[in-house]
Amino acid sequence: MSYRALYRVFRPQTFAEVRGQDHISTTLKNAILTDRLAHAYLFCGPRGTGKTSSAKILAKAVNCLNLQNGEPCNQCESCKAINAESFMDVMEIDAASNRGIDEIRELRDKVRFAPSQGKRKVYIIDEVHMLTNEAFNALLKTLEEPPAHVLFILATTDPQKIPLTVLSRCQRFDFRKINTVEIRNHLADIVKEEGVAISDEALNAIARKAAGGMRDAISVLDQCIAFAGEHIELSPVELVLGTVSEESTALLLDAVVAQDYSKMFSLLHDFVQQGKDIKQIMRDCVQYCRQLLLLKVAPREQLVELPQNCMEHAQEQVKNLPVEFLGRMINRLAEAEKDLRYSNQPQIILEAALVDIMLQGTEPVVSQPAVQQSAAKPSGAQRKTSQEAQAAQPVRKLIASEELLQQWTEVMAQIRGKSVKLHAFLAEAKPAAFQNGELILRFPHQYKFHYNTVSQEDNLRLIGQVVGQLTGAPAKVIAELENEAGHIKQELTLEQEVRKMFGDVPIEIL
Repeated sequence: MSYRALYRVFRPQTFAEVRGQDHISTTLKNAILTDRLAHAYLFCGPRGTGKTSSAKILAKAVNCLNLQNGEPCNQCESCKAINAESFMDVMEIDAASNRGIDEIRELRDKVRFAPSQGKRKVYIIDEVHMLTNEAFNALLKTLEEPPAHVLFILATTDPQKIPLTVLSRCQRFDFRKINTVEIRNHLADIVKEEGVAISDEALNAIARKAAGGMRDAISVLDQCIAFAGEHIELSPVELVLGTVSEESTALLLDAVVAQDYSKMFSLLHDFVQQGKDIKQIMRDCVQYCRQLLLLKVAPREQLVELPQNCMEHAQEQVKNLPVEFLGRMINRLAEAEKDLRYSNQPQIILEAALVDIMLQGTEPVVSQPAVQQSAAKPSGAQRKTSQEAQAAQPVRKLIASEELLQQWTEVMAQIRGKSVKLHAFLAEAKPAAFQNGELILRFPHQYKFHYNTVSQEDNLRLIGQVVGQLTGAPAKVIAELENEAGHIKQELTLEQEVRKMFGDVPIEIL
């Protein structure tokens, strides 16, 4: 007999065996016991959470000859035939392959015929969102008023693509991601039955990597058994997953916090030489920083998922790391992961992101309060103190236009420290020119909303202040919007239109 994958061998056969979906299993069992079954169900949720398994269990239950408290017996002829996929009245259709109107018309014609083997005909349509609009329309009437002997079970990972007319004809059940503890416990049962020895660290790593999907976890376990045999430790699991261990990630974070550029680049080089994927390195760093964040603000065992051998090091790290730094690092790495889509040099993207974080340091960025203008003039002593303070500060030389444009990353970093919202809108602009103290920012035509926001007087003034701090001289900022042909579109914002009509008067836009 050919080898069967573990996720098929250990597929749930009763509602009680479906992990993490008690709210659904209980409802379906009660509906069977009280004879309140709907004619159509919609099972939604992430992959590997039990949608298709629950559909098959429901199909067995409605055809079982020896039902036991709402559960199929798995011993009668109907249950055995369904388990062997030889039961003629349970039809599983892959909508990704059979998505056209002809296939649905054929289904609609066969629905009228009575069951040939069991009590009810059950149609399980997997990935139903892949059907065409014409196919959905052909299915509508049958879904609304099917024969009494027919049960439809639609399964999908993308319910928002299903027409509302179809959704309204089904009872919807949302399958949730399965928590890490449930996945780990189920994997432990599997390895015990398979006679495989595996360390707790390896089990935890597989469970975390599954991200709520039981089938993914079992598939990874199957792969690890094939790679490492019957004695599995953490190292082979990391090789199979391509992940970076928490210990290595902690060392990388130590280098970033210490601003040790040599150590940071050396560690990244080692990761890449070991065959680690850059995107996975980013994700591992984000996950580790999240664990540190939880350890600092919500140190509960249910939330923090770090191995014991790494916990002591992590607790030492969070003592000196402010919450703001951890949040900033998570956000910056998340931005860098988005940038990977547009670059064929992922390692440079990650290195640049880490250098950016290191340049900002770990200290919280303190926003300067707005200076209120006073009607009274400062006293002579106050003026003298202010002049002495200014003289004590180093005077920065005037930066040439090319140099400022090269340092745009630093400008953006300072903007982020003062206004996260402005930084998000400004990210779509490019510094087009900087001459005679005038900075021109240019927006592509599709970012008109970003252009309008940045063009507000307060935002332009803040950008000018940051640029002025870099150049040592006041800077005027002008925002421009391109048209579809790439030319400058002369378009005034509402605030600019008002000032054009009434002059430089106080304005409040409601």
